[in-house]
Amino acid sequence: MLAVSPPEPGGTQAAKPAVLQKHWAERKFDAIERGLRESCMADPASFEAQFDNYFRTTQTWEADRNALEQWRQQAPDGLAQALVEAIYWRAYASQLRLGAVGHLPKEAMEFYQEQLGRGIARLQYVKAQANTCPLWHSLNISLQLEGAGSRRSAASAYLDAVQAFPNDLQIHFAMSRAYSPRAGGSAVQFDQFARRAVYFTKAVEGGAMYARLYWREDGNGNDAIQFREQRGLPEWRMVKTGFEDLLQRHPQDLRGRNKFASFACRANDRETYLKLRQELGERIVPELWPDVASVEACDRKLGKGGSAATSPTQAGGVNSHS
Repeated sequence: MLAVSPPEPGGTQAAKPAVLQKHWAERKFDAIERGLRESCMADPASFEAQFDNYFRTTQTWEADRNALEQWRQQAPDGLAQALVEAIYWRAYASQLRLGAVGHLPKEAMEFYQEQLGRGIARLQYVKAQANTCPLWHSLNISLQLEGAGSRRSAASAYLDAVQAFPNDLQIHFAMSRAYSPRAGGSAVQFDQFARRAVYFTKAVEGGAMYARLYWREDGNGNDAIQFREQRGLPEWRMVKTGFEDLLQRHPQDLRGRNKFASFACRANDRETYLKLRQELGERIVPELWPDVASVEACDRKLGKGGSAATSPTQAGGVNSHS
């Protein structure tokens, strides 16, 4: 059973989340509908993240539920209303977890499943509009995995999703949770999924999806990605190619370059590490370097590149969606 986890960080339009949260606080439902239409193709992850953050932070559950019911009565077939309501039920269910989902008492588990089921039911009610917005699909996969749905049902939903939106990052990230070793999967299952995701996205992403998925899977301590064996997983050659493809398309991505350097250090690829460190100079994003491989430790182990590159870089990384 997967734990309910928040969506990945939002997109690059920093001011937009505050605007839509303000619309919600003021119950401006029509403005939120317009916001969804603007976000659906450009940055659906941002739409999801801002509402998820709002519900989890404010925890005004009853007032928000009443507002959602009012909105639903006004627009029973409204896609934005259904998506926001699904996000609400996932966030509401998450407060029931004080530990692993599988350790919940029977009564708490039933209540937990009931709340997630409400979100799934609301999405299914507007399923006819699913292919107008990738967020419907990523939320559906997320709630299927976190609720009573099986991995098989989520995998079926994933196949439907990639037929409609093969290059939407959140769809692949949502399904990857099913195979994460931290959620009951295995290193082999996760790697097989990552390679499959590359197949779906290769026309646009090249090999970048492989790097993106391992970037998202990376953590601290025992959860930090390591490259211990020549034939181990992940495969460093594919991670390296993935980051090169990502940075070729987004050369101004400071976050991607930081994470690439962090992985190169752990793979003991000195040539790649020194090149990236020269490009980074002092523009280090510490949270992208796990505690087992800090930039200071990597510099001691592999050395440090020369003077920083003079071309400007941006802190808003490509994989801030991931």
